Amino acid sequence: MKATNIQWDVDGNDGLFSDLPKEIDIPNEMKEEEISDYISSETGFCHFGFDLVF
Repeated sequence: MKATNIQWDVDGNDGLFSDLPKEIDIPNEMKEEEISDYISSETGFCHFGFDLVF
């Protein structure tokens, strides 16, 4: 499973987009309600949403 199309919350600093991943591999055992926190903890950035690819 992958998170794609991640809409990063960079607080107006558009220069950070190039440093943030375009997609993130999500562990198979992870529940959907845990994925949002996982993305933020792995990158150190919040987001406004993402798409999942199975």
